[in-house]
Amino acid sequence: MGSREFTTSLGRLLGRLVQDPIQCLRDSTNSAAFARGIGVLIFVAIGVFCELLLMAHAREAEMQNHAQSSAYANNLRARIDRELNAVLFLSSGLSSYLVVRHDQLDPYELNRILANLYGSSRHIHNFSIAVGYRVRYVYPLQGNEKALGMDYTQMPTQWPAVQRAIESVRGTLAGPIDLVQGGTGFIYRVPVFVKDEYWGMVSTVINKNSFFTAAFDELRSDRYQFAIRGKDGLGAAGDVFYGDPAVFTDPTAIQVESEVPNGKWIYAVRTKELPGNTGVEWMLHAAGWLVAALLGMAAAKLLLQRAELARHAGFDSLTGLPNRRLLDDRLEQAVRRHERQESDSIGVLFIDLDGFKAINDDFGHKAGDAALHAAAQRIRSEIRLSDTVARWGGDEFVAVIEGTNEDFMQALSLRLRERIELPFEYEGRTFQISASMGMALLSPTAATSEALLELADQRMFKDKQQRKSANR
Repeated sequence: MGSREFTTSLGRLLGRLVQDPIQCLRDSTNSAAFARGIGVLIFVAIGVFCELLLMAHAREAEMQNHAQSSAYANNLRARIDRELNAVLFLSSGLSSYLVVRHDQLDPYELNRILANLYGSSRHIHNFSIAVGYRVRYVYPLQGNEKALGMDYTQMPTQWPAVQRAIESVRGTLAGPIDLVQGGTGFIYRVPVFVKDEYWGMVSTVINKNSFFTAAFDELRSDRYQFAIRGKDGLGAAGDVFYGDPAVFTDPTAIQVESEVPNGKWIYAVRTKELPGNTGVEWMLHAAGWLVAALLGMAAAKLLLQRAELARHAGFDSLTGLPNRRLLDDRLEQAVRRHERQESDSIGVLFIDLDGFKAINDDFGHKAGDAALHAAAQRIRSEIRLSDTVARWGGDEFVAVIEGTNEDFMQALSLRLRERIELPFEYEGRTFQISASMGMALLSPTAATSEALLELADQRMFKDKQQRKSANR
């Protein structure tokens, strides 16, 4: 077979696959493999579809979780800002008092003011007032004795923050830091300037634990986990001072910033993984692929059942070839394609076995069936896959050849005759049959499927008569 004939044959076969997959399944020499292939395709398609649905659902859940986490983070920031502002405004009032009374401070009056501020505020560990760089007043003194008389210039851990407050001429929040009197806390420092000259410092020490407890008391959640760190000089070089530092390294965490005096706090919020979520997700994925597998197997089984029904209806049970009814349909389709495309001609080859009756009568029907089966396989092996060979009835076969011409049909007839006449064995005996053939090409004198078959039949009968005469 030449390359052009092979290409034409392959194209015709692919066309039949697209137009009628069930027909191709019936014709396939391995219909089970074909059906399994379709089942696998359905399995993969449905499995991927289920995965896409789960991905879309997960994406939607992720977006919803992102929005809820953002709302939680903003609420967290608002609560802290509220608590912090309630504390910091006290220092501003105190610094204003010192600007006015700096040259005539009354220790008794100042102590009463500090006591009043301390009693009306929350989360205050102590107030301290430095004149110059040395702490001169502390309230309450009890428990904070070590802070009294402290010189900022001699405190390496606090002096940078003090300098920053003085240089910026504005209040600065630092911490959490270790306090000289013990414990940790935040320190809000407000520099006091008199006539644009630095006079001293008001420091408000905030109790860290009390502050965060009040701020987060109503925000405790089993769903969210959060952490806080400083920025722009707050905290220890941006270290996390509340919560688990791992929250900041989680790519799914939401981060928001909050302005605090002379710096920022950054809040990171992530959703806790609920127990059992991973198991449920795996179950959903497994269920999707299970459904895909069941539907794929069902589709393959259905295709096989339909192919089997079609085979019984359109195929000969002995030889496995198409029967007469299916041949008529194939030939009619071939004629119509030829009319639309005006391609090469269509040929019909009518084959009648010679010597079959003698085998059938002398050695029984099983031997006759073996002869028919052997002939059918030999004819099928010489016919292209894109063409059709069928059992017409009894010991007669018909082949429909598309894209052919007279020379091709003549060569095919010779090959078939030689192949059919080869001996075959059955139950230890050797048998031999021959064949009479008649061919016809689509032409103005045989322009229909009925005319083609009739002309080929006539020429086969003529060939049979000539062979009989030659053998006498």
